[in-house]
Amino acid sequence: PAKHPVARVARPFLYWLFHSCRLFGYAAWGPVLLKFQPKLVLTALVAYATVMHQKWWQQLCHQALGLGASRRHRIVNEVPEQIDPKRKYLWCLHPHSVLMDGWHSLIAADPTAFEGPTGPTEIGRPIKLCFAPIIKRVPVHQEMYRERCGSADAKSIVECFKTDVDPALAPGGFSESVFANSAEKEVEYAYLKGRSGFVRLAIQNKVDIVPTYSFRASRMYYNPSVLRGARARFSQQYFAGLVMPMGWLGTAMPLTDRTTTVVFPPFPTSQYTEDQVWDAHAAYLVHLKHWFDHYKERFGMRGVRLEFVGKDFVDEDPLARVLRATGIMKAEKPAPLVQSKL
Repeated sequence: PAKHPVARVARPFLYWLFHSCRLFGYAAWGPVLLKFQPKLVLTALVAYATVMHQKWWQQLCHQALGLGASRRHRIVNEVPEQIDPKRKYLWCLHPHSVLMDGWHSLIAADPTAFEGPTGPTEIGRPIKLCFAPIIKRVPVHQEMYRERCGSADAKSIVECFKTDVDPALAPGGFSESVFANSAEKEVEYAYLKGRSGFVRLAIQNKVDIVPTYSFRASRMYYNPSVLRGARARFSQQYFAGLVMPMGWLGTAMPLTDRTTTVVFPPFPTSQYTEDQVWDAHAAYLVHLKHWFDHYKERFGMRGVRLEFVGKDFVDEDPLARVLRATGIMKAEKPAPLVQSKL
């Protein structure tokens, strides 16, 4: 935490700025400024494009915004001995929450998270985040992740396996972000049904999966729970999360900063063959749920159950029922999902 008087005074503003920009708050007031001050906006955009990939700029922004990142976010790794430093792994980050909120807050508070050979705190090895392609090009995100942020397509991940950096992705994707809601106190949703691509990649490259789970990250923002299934399917198809996050007093500042990201024991995908992808996928879900249940009470989610959902999720909220009754929205026909033999 900042000790300098100026830094302490600036922290509340930087806290708001960090979360506002992290959730693309500038998209709201950018068009307004462009209308009234077009020359100023265009000059700023050109200047930013000039410096955005300069290391000094990235470090400066990371350190400045890091002053505003809460120190309540924690990361816990109680299984470092199970992660072999000589092997490659695929890191899977759960849940996606609104926008990887727990992970991003942790990284913001650690300016060296994506520099050097150790990677983020408690991970002990460098990782590269494989997200939507646009993330590595937008303000705040690219300053945090720098060159260790790429696309989540199979080719990019396979190329990462050939380096000394482990790839990390969020299997739930933007579809899962739709289900993140601070008002949901009994169920934690994981949009993993029917999603076996990450498991297949791990099997094909003979690597194990290391899951991490950010407990209470889905409670950082209120996100209306209407038409979740429809919005999730749209988000999956068009790679854009249809979320409406609302934090403290309706701002981008989160409702809680008390999250804990826990590293779970590795899952042995390397022991499966390609014709066992769905068996491995089913076993991975069991593994994830087991360790979620193991840690949930300790990290503030007592009594919460982890539920796996997918394309077959049927909306039953009042708005969905009205839209179906009036014929505006067709009745959902649950999409067939391949079932594991396990």
